[in-house]
Amino acid sequence: MKTKLLTSLLMALALAVSSHAELQGSQDYEPGKLDTSGWSALLGVSGGNSLIARDGTIFMTLRIGLVLNPYISLGAYSSSILSDVQNPKVHHSQMIDYHAFGAFVEPVVFRDGFFSISLPMSIGGGEVDFMDKGDEDGFKAEDAFFVADFAAQFNFRVTKLLEVSVGGGYRLFAGIEANNLQNKDFRTPFGELRFTFKEF
Repeated sequence: MKTKLLTSLLMALALAVSSHAELQGSQDYEPGKLDTSGWSALLGVSGGNSLIARDGTIFMTLRIGLVLNPYISLGAYSSSILSDVQNPKVHHSQMIDYHAFGAFVEPVVFRDGFFSISLPMSIGGGEVDFMDKGDEDGFKAEDAFFVADFAAQFNFRVTKLLEVSVGGGYRLFAGIEANNLQNKDFRTPFGELRFTFKEF
């Protein structure tokens, strides 16, 4: 748990430092002008809340990819939960964790100056990890799964490089059959706050 939180803080700090120089020149940014001459890279970090086995949990996602033009971006992502969840379907004390990896595509369906609406979709796979109380070896992978999610994001362009998004969607799981847990224990709506560094 401490390692996950430390990793998250270090990533957020690195992103903040990397954007500092661009923030200083933010007065020159004109959101009405879109550069469609080529593609650029994107780096995003987000966090939010979802449900696992009827218990609320915090997840974090890291995205890297390409902005092909102002209306479409794609890339890869890595996602995991930061707060461990107790498995209610076993008699002994057991915690749940998971990690997922995959690809995403994000079309922009509306844009007006610094504001836009996008509909990100992702598909991937991962593993569910379990840890019994008192287990000194930590979490162990015990099941693999397929995951897909669909969301709507309301995006606000803060500077030429930084975009802040608020939104949510629904996450689907398939293939989970371990320790009395099923896919429906992981399928859930989610809310998300996202910071994306990109240029177009």
